[in-house]
Amino acid sequence: MRLKSLWQWATSFSKAALVGACLALLCASGTARAGDGVDQAAAKAALLKAYPGLFTISGNVLTWHDGTKMIWDDGKQRTPAQLNESPDIEDMFDYVYPPASARALTPPVDFDPGRIRYKPFFEKLYGASAQVVSRQLVTVKWLPKFGNTAVRVTSRFGIAQRLGRISEGLQVMSPDMRRFGLRPGRGFNWRLVAGTQHLSMHAFGAAVDINVGYADYWRWHKSAGGRIPYRNRIPMAIVALFEKYGFIWGGRWYHYDTMHFEYRPELLLYRQRQPVAGG
Repeated sequence: MRLKSLWQWATSFSKAALVGACLALLCASGTARAGDGVDQAAAKAALLKAYPGLFTISGNVLTWHDGTKMIWDDGKQRTPAQLNESPDIEDMFDYVYPPASARALTPPVDFDPGRIRYKPFFEKLYGASAQVVSRQLVTVKWLPKFGNTAVRVTSRFGIAQRLGRISEGLQVMSPDMRRFGLRPGRGFNWRLVAGTQHLSMHAFGAAVDINVGYADYWRWHKSAGGRIPYRNRIPMAIVALFEKYGFIWGGRWYHYDTMHFEYRPELLLYRQRQPVAGG
């Protein structure tokens, strides 16, 4: 049974016991490899809808309107580590991001939906240098009723406006919930992902970290045996608010980063196009 099918089976039931059983099967069965079960038509449609008017996809080639061409699928089979190191565009859809209604559960080993990023694609979207990205940055007042904090993010694709609406949503939550949004980390930060040579989504101004005081990060908790025990303190109501506006959550990953949210609407759109078992 493949990874995507198991997630669909899990999310078609509401009882936690059934979901837990599914995740146990996932851990036992291992993770999918590049292209294993990727719905090609749905993935292409999701990407086109997420970033309209910028490129076309015909067969195995994505063509930007300036004529730049990118291979959709290079045909290579990759291990989980290789998916992070040298993916193609199709590989970004290798793991199906769970639906917004799914509660936080321990992700299966190497299950990292959204952590796989084809760098040239995002450089075309946002810019290939800090200077280019900076031209499109704007400042968003963050929970302005409760302080003078602000975050810098890109204006591309309405990301700044979307983040502003998220801020408004957090402001009207109860104080117990709202505290998770206070003291945010950075938005734009031209840097690499820790331990890699790959640009973070923060480098494009398309990510934000919420309250660092409640953050959990896989590198902080890795056990001596190599397994990563899952930790999370971020409420799912906050996760759902971000996902409503096109952001995915780093707490859905095996290599988790629970304060991290990044704009990846294509993954949310792709998930909507996947059939639910029994539906």
